[in-house]
Amino acid sequence: MISSEQKTEIRNIIVENKVEPIKPSFSVSVGVAAPKTVELHPLPPRVVEILPAYRSYRYFVLADNRIVIVEPDTYEIVYILVV
Repeated sequence: MISSEQKTEIRNIIVENKVEPIKPSFSVSVGVAAPKTVELHPLPPRVVEILPAYRSYRYFVLADNRIVIVEPDTYEIVYILVV
């Protein structure tokens, strides 16, 4: 489980990377595969320090500021970070 402090820290790190948010035309929920047309970004090293199990995962940001962590081979959504 990710603590609220960790969520805030992860959010701040991601915001620093200035990734362009997307407005999805698909269902965004854990277990759903995002379309392969979604551009995925590697998790910053500081995020991997907090969440080492997500080392190889990627992410994208939604227009409502949710951060979506994805398994890059299948594009399956594994976690949605809401701060």
